[in-house]
Amino acid sequence: MSEVYRALIGAGNAPVEYGLVLAVYAALFLLMLHGMPEVELYFRRSFWVLYIGWVGLVFPGNYLCYRLGVMSFLPWLNNALHCFVWIGLCLGFLYSTVRRESLALQCGKFAIYSFIVKLAENRLLGTWELDHFFFIPGNWAYLIGWSLMDGAYPLISAVGLRWLSAVIPGLVVSESR
Repeated sequence: MSEVYRALIGAGNAPVEYGLVLAVYAALFLLMLHGMPEVELYFRRSFWVLYIGWVGLVFPGNYLCYRLGVMSFLPWLNNALHCFVWIGLCLGFLYSTVRRESLALQCGKFAIYSFIVKLAENRLLGTWELDHFFFIPGNWAYLIGWSLMDGAYPLISAVGLRWLSAVIPGLVVSESR
């Protein structure tokens, strides 16, 4: 296997593994539909601003975190699907459905969904395999630690939308209880 191929899809991975990852995303998205079947019309501009912001920061951020030694390498296809599909579309949709709930409940939902995805990507693609989360040893600490960090998505999104609403008209700011 060439180094380029390994960097693109990961050692031992094939389209079937990526298809299974997308199936996990789809299954979790179906669970998210329980709250609301679509992004409300008045929130759509905010949804796309969040999409661009999260994808624009997390896609290169994952690689930077790898280079800094705080994350394992995500093959480029995994990083792209994780950022553009999971974080951008799925978690953006989740935020649109839970933004009126208490902040603690929002953060809990994001951490749980994030853990399920990281565990699936770990088992199916062999990614998220680092043996520590900062100074806490163990792969479980790594998976749980980054999932808990992802639980901050609603807080960061609410703050980001509030800041950006000063320059982008029509953004919906936090509605949580």
